[in-house]
Amino acid sequence: MNKKMAEKIVYGIHPVLEALKSERPILNKILVTGSRPGEPLRELLLQARQKGIPVHIHPRAELSRLARTEHHQGVVAWRAKDLYTSWEDLLHSIRGESGRAQVLILDGIEDPQNLGSLIRTAEACGVKGVIIPKDRAVGLTPVVAKASAGAAVHIPLVQVTNLAHTLEDLKKEGFWIVGADAREGKSLYEMKFDMNVGLVIGGEGKGIRPLILSKCDFRIRIPLKGKVSSLNAAVSGAVILFEILRQQVTPATISTS
Repeated sequence: MNKKMAEKIVYGIHPVLEALKSERPILNKILVTGSRPGEPLRELLLQARQKGIPVHIHPRAELSRLARTEHHQGVVAWRAKDLYTSWEDLLHSIRGESGRAQVLILDGIEDPQNLGSLIRTAEACGVKGVIIPKDRAVGLTPVVAKASAGAAVHIPLVQVTNLAHTLEDLKKEGFWIVGADAREGKSLYEMKFDMNVGLVIGGEGKGIRPLILSKCDFRIRIPLKGKVSSLNAAVSGAVILFEILRQQVTPATISTS
């Protein structure tokens, strides 16, 4: 199986179930093992039947070969279409929204677990879209989709060729660009997020590249009291996104489910 075909794989009960619940037609085939289904798998099979998506029984070894892992929970599905959203479609959706908007920009995230976690957090915080560069960064692989716990099908994910130009375009749309910079940033808790925010999180180890950092209107850091000098990309992104959420929403708009 070539790389392009491998990237169309989605595995794990929860990611496949979330793909089935998506408003977009994402899957065209599901493979399962012949083991006795539990409640989550029964719900998955019911959703597939209702949407007319064929389900085939295959040996577990075959599913492991397709998923390239044994941790697929007996479910592997094929994506019918690319999950990436175009830059134009993201802008259109942002322009149609009222109130403050947040966009997450990831500069060189190479760890699929970090990317999946950041996508999951962004979706939970109501972020309008996640922007990643096409080069020198991980894309939407099956591992990323699994790590996002299905959130990747519910939030626009945009790949761009020139991140610096994208930041300039966001500024023209009324966004202020905020970069996470552990070395020179202002304390996160001194920052007022009463604006449209484009939050930039840098790659593991290297942080935000100098060119991208120069495009940021503000630089912020997370105050740390322990002996470690920094947090990883996924944790940093989560801390900052939830602080933005805390400042920008009223209690009545937060789901408690």
